[in-house]
Amino acid sequence: MLRKAICTALAATILLGAQPAEAGGSVSVTIEASNGRERETISQFLQFAAVGSAAVEVLQRGSGNAAAVGQRGWDNRALVSQQGQGHNAHVNQNGNGHRLGVFQFGEGTNVNMSQNGRDGAALVFAAGW
Repeated sequence: MLRKAICTALAATILLGAQPAEAGGSVSVTIEASNGRERETISQFLQFAAVGSAAVEVLQRGSGNAAAVGQRGWDNRALVSQQGQGHNAHVNQNGNGHRLGVFQFGEGTNVNMSQNGRDGAALVFAAGW
């Protein structure tokens, strides 16, 4: 439970810089690793945020949320966390050793993310209002 709270607080802090001017908008931030050290940091963050150790973990709190994850290859890990309502996430991992976290907050965000090749690592934070 503490892990979820810390991850939610971290993501909310990142997104606080973009305050909505009017209703019906969204903002997202994608962080992609460009070297081995960044990949390891993202991997550790995802291990901390995950509840278990499954290759795919989807955590949803709210209503009307949907997530689809496709993986081809070995040693891929994906975490999708949706808090709020009306979120959609589509994740594709083709290859080996990928790490991906999608964190959606508020309402009505859509994230489509693909990783191809090997050893990709990324975090996506999206908030809608």
